[in-house]
Amino acid sequence: AKKFNVSFAPIKISKELKKQLPTWCHIGVPMNAYHKTKDKCLQNTHKSQTIKNMIKISKRLTNIRNNSQRHLPRKDCTCRPCRKDRQAGCINPHKCAANAREILSKIAPKYDTRTKPKKDELSLTHRRREKNTQAHQSRNGEILFDPTTTIRTSLKDCFRIF
Repeated sequence: AKKFNVSFAPIKISKELKKQLPTWCHIGVPMNAYHKTKDKCLQNTHKSQTIKNMIKISKRLTNIRNNSQRHLPRKDCTCRPCRKDRQAGCINPHKCAANAREILSKIAPKYDTRTKPKKDELSLTHRRREKNTQAHQSRNGEILFDPTTTIRTSLKDCFRIF
């Protein structure tokens, strides 16, 4: 990539695409956020490869209201996700969930699924997008350029050549 000056440089990225980004060596996470020994279980046992996986793992930490499936902050928690993780070979599912949450908390705002990108007022209105679709399908009429900077299609569209 360096040889051809290709880099991952999206201006704005949709929430769904943020979830598809890889967990390990994430572009928005400082390298000191990873710990070889602490992350080993997340990588091997939980098979957490994307941010979406990490969100799912850490979500149990917020599940404290439901009494029947309540997560308890201890090694032998009996909630369904923790039982499932122990069956897969995880020794301490709560510790892994807390580690996942810690990694997620270090993601830069641009790539964080919890932050909304600033509105740039460049996107077309819903009505204008519909008119563009109709004009494109009928191959008749004017199509207005859509200057939106948010990438919603796929991660491959986020790569830029400079």
